[in-house]
Amino acid sequence: MALSERERRVVARLLGDLRSELGNDLLAVWLYGSRARREADPAETDPDLRSDVDLLAIVNPARDARQAAWDAMALIEAAADAEADSPVYYSLRVFDTEYLRDRRRIHSFFLQEVDRDKVVLHGGSLDDLGEGKKVIR
Repeated sequence: MALSERERRVVARLLGDLRSELGNDLLAVWLYGSRARREADPAETDPDLRSDVDLLAIVNPARDARQAAWDAMALIEAAADAEADSPVYYSLRVFDTEYLRDRRRIHSFFLQEVDRDKVVLHGGSLDDLGEGKKVIR
């Protein structure tokens, strides 16, 4: 994976914060895109050329993924600020297992790309995560 030391620290902080915030509902976190493919230059500092760090979090279907994504925005900002980096370079998409399995069934181009390139930072692959149980809250 192509991350600078600062970016690695931001991602590590973010992972810790996500684990604290979501607990057992956080099933996996993947790095995908050019950083996972090692195509981005981690030493690039030009804001117009620097590649973003694309992350995908998978949550239990009992968790409201949209709310988790909204809440994660503050976590990204705090993690980046703590490491003197800009949060604009960090993208976190949050989905539940049901949604991702549905996307896989229809051969979603986005999910095919993510599956091909992902680096698992927490948890496992979608196939490793089990079915999960949807609970109405």
